[in-house]
Order: sequence, then structure tokens, then C-alpha cells
Amino acid sequence: MVAPAGDALAFERRDFTLMRLVRAPRPAVFRAFVEPECMKHWWVPRGYTMLSCALDLREGGAWRMRIKADQGGPVQTEVGVYRTIRAPELLTFTHAWVRANGTLTRTTLITVRFEERADGTEVSFRQEDFASAAACRSHEDGWAVSLSQLTDYLGERKSS
Repeated sequence: MVAPAGDALAFERRDFTLMRLVRAPRPAVFRAFVEPECMKHWWVPRGYTMLSCALDLREGGAWRMRIKADQGGPVQTEVGVYRTIRAPELLTFTHAWVRANGTLTRTTLITVRFEERADGTEVSFRQEDFASAAACRSHEDGWAVSLSQLTDYLGERKSS
């Protein structure tokens, strides 16, 4: 039996998990996710600059980041709220983009786990609850680049 075309969307992926081995101590890798001075080197996509980053680093605290393409275009703002902060092993927070009219895109949940390994820190990055499979793919592609930049920033290479 073939499912009707409309049902195909129900089976499209709305979450992803990326794994990276970062050859750096777990506390340093965790700090790279929560210190704006570190984040500006890897969090933004290639060809973008972080204009500002404000973090209220506590459970229930908000974060806000503004970025802009180096070649021009509008300032883009991403926001969220920290749900869990267990340094240096776990970080969970929400993520949404601020639209031009001030409303937010659908809020997603990001879970980052930091596991000590003999050769560094394994980072497991999961984002879930996307409104569409296309949005999921776009974020997965973007975070894959950002996590590669993280390993470069910390002087390492990606593991997967």
C-alpha cells in the first residue's frame, strides 16, 4: 500500500544529531558554548560576523545573538532560554530566529552533551522540534559547518 502524498511529510525528519570529537579538555569545549568571546569564533556560519551576544547563563536565563553577513544584508537575531546547565557535561537551551516583524520562528530545543574521551571531548549536538523537514535540513547543514569551525577554533579536526 502506498501512503497518500500528504502523509509523506509525517515521515520526514524533524530533528538531527551531530557528533564531533574535539581534541581539547571537556571544560574548554563547554566554555566554547557559553562564553561570547569564544562563540564569536565558531558559532556563526562562514561569511557571517557576530555583532553582539548576550547570555544570562543560568537555568531560565535568556540568550540573544545578532549576526550579519559579511557581504551585507539584514541583521539576523537568534534567541533562546537555557533549560539545563551542568558544566561541563550538559547544556540544553531553546532556539528561535526573530523575524523582521518581531515575531519568532518556531522554537526548537538544543541538547549538547560533552563526554570525556581518552583523546579529547566527544560533543553530541541534537536539535529537535522543527516545523518542517526543510528547516531541519537547513539547521543541520549550518550546525555541521559551525561544529567544524569549533574543532578548527580549538585546533582540532572533526571525528564524523
